[in-house]
Amino acid sequence: MKSNLKGLIAAAALTGIVYASCKKNDQPMSSPAPSTSMTESLLLSANNIIANAGSEQNSEVADVVGSNSVTSGDSVSCRTVTNNPSRSVYPHLTTVDFGSGCMGKDSITRSGTKMITVYADWRTAPAGTLISETTFENFYIDSVNVAGNSKIYIDSSVASGMLGLKIVTDKTLTDTKGNTSTYISTNYWKQTAGNATTTKSDNVYQITGTASGSEILDGATMLTWSSTIDLANPVIKMGDCMFRSQGDIQIHLNVEGKSTFAEQLDYGNGTCDDNATLAINGGTPQPVTLPLRFWPLSL
Repeated sequence: MKSNLKGLIAAAALTGIVYASCKKNDQPMSSPAPSTSMTESLLLSANNIIANAGSEQNSEVADVVGSNSVTSGDSVSCRTVTNNPSRSVYPHLTTVDFGSGCMGKDSITRSGTKMITVYADWRTAPAGTLISETTFENFYIDSVNVAGNSKIYIDSSVASGMLGLKIVTDKTLTDTKGNTSTYISTNYWKQTAGNATTTKSDNVYQITGTASGSEILDGATMLTWSSTIDLANPVIKMGDCMFRSQGDIQIHLNVEGKSTFAEQLDYGNGTCDDNATLAINGGTPQPVTLPLRFWPLSL
């Protein structure tokens, strides 16, 4: 049974020695603990970004083709959604306003605004169509500012049998002291169960793809990373589950001038819960609870 431990992953490297552990912390931290090494901070930040990117992508897909897409003026989970001129007119602009900060059903606290330009109806759009682009206005997850965009394309149309989506993301994350992280990804969502013409809760998506990013402190790149979803164990997102419930991500990290790390983030065996495990350099998988909390890079 996986641990119910809440909090952050701590991954530290000393010369020639690597170890992994979990730390309890129910609130986002404004800076690493005094005992935290630079390498540990970099790895922790990268892991948080990779894991939280999945939660954000779940939300962005739901904003366009799922349960998050609501009519103008509706408030859902403390956010307010408006559509201009109307949700039934294409293109239209969907504004998702989280105000000064609110926690969603996925336990992530967001503030500011997401601006979603919806170009076409996903139910009728042919393959290759750009159906939406999400940008951000003064948008934060915890104390981390999010900028950039996320674009959703039709990869296979509803008319072909099962909906397929291609999601291209390019984001920059900035902490309270101006240090930045980058996140670039291309993911494919393939519907494998459910009704192809609706967004019922019995829909199931299989997710594959790759991502990459960097950690930049004081203008210098300190860490680069890349990740790939294991094709033999793709990530599974069930329509009636807030979390990703199965599959694993293979992660490779390079701390500039120091060490390289190989990690595996495993979402589990299909149970709808917020548990996962993280293994570093072939070590024993450590239980973690999702979503992970952003840990700004500032030391």
